[in-house]
Amino acid sequence: MTDARIRLHLPAHMLDNGAARMPQFYRRALEGLAGLGARVELCHRDIDRLRAGPEGGHLDLVHAAAVGRGQALTLGTAYLDRFFYADPEGIFFESSTMRARFRPDMVPEDRAADFLADLRAQYVRPRRSRHVQPEAQATFPGGHISLFLQDLSDPVERARHMTAAEMVDAVLAHRNGRMLVVKPHPRNSGPETEAILRRLTGVTGVQITGANLHDILAGAAVSVSISSSVGLEGMLHGVPAVFFGQSDLHHCAVTVKRAGDWPAALDTAMTTRWPFARFLLWFLRRRNIDARRPFLPKLIGRIRAAGCDPVALGIRA
Repeated sequence: MTDARIRLHLPAHMLDNGAARMPQFYRRALEGLAGLGARVELCHRDIDRLRAGPEGGHLDLVHAAAVGRGQALTLGTAYLDRFFYADPEGIFFESSTMRARFRPDMVPEDRAADFLADLRAQYVRPRRSRHVQPEAQATFPGGHISLFLQDLSDPVERARHMTAAEMVDAVLAHRNGRMLVVKPHPRNSGPETEAILRRLTGVTGVQITGANLHDILAGAAVSVSISSSVGLEGMLHGVPAVFFGQSDLHHCAVTVKRAGDWPAALDTAMTTRWPFARFLLWFLRRRNIDARRPFLPKLIGRIRAAGCDPVALGIRA
């Protein structure tokens, strides 16, 4: 008999008030694993301690932080609120998908088309996103460059190839006559964003807006950001993404590492025939977890691959 447990490590604000702010998927995962006999435990997330190494036979599920070792999986929302990472390396640009090979020919076209239609019904038609969006309808000219600001945060700082101001200057300098529509982040807008908006105010052919991102993406020529989830949401509209930072969506996007690369990146984005439907099925459902589908077998497989014996954790077959 072993006392090995599955430990879910959360930041303090998620543990407060009986873990009231814990994502519902995490709760379902723990309850499902416990129902199979696993011993589960909620812990305060101490990243330094987690990175020091595994403790006994425990399996550590860690919210939104890469710990870089076995016996651990990083959890987090995979861009859309229906999908989740359970990744051995991390989330976003730190995930194992960064190095994975995307083979469009290995994804059935009919299944991918059905999946895309399902996503559009869930997100595009009701104009839904991870963050609350304005209900008021807005219209844009079409053929525009849509640029989404993220401001300063630890993940963005580590992902970016240049500052947001440098990205904006590069796009401003080469637009091929297209209107530039700029949206600040709805929940993270600080000094960096404020300086950029001052820079853009009054510039001909530039529109600053807080509109619903789906209204902005509808008819856009391209989406531009450091590493925003809007890059994936744009794919639901058939809009190609250009990232000025590292992203695990790079397999179906263009990445700009230097400001001078932007003109060629814009051309590539707009002339490439992108396999959006196949990529979305591969990324969201094969590389990550679809919370609308039975997910415990997949999660247990990830636990086993992380170096833990499910039986030792109490999980009954």
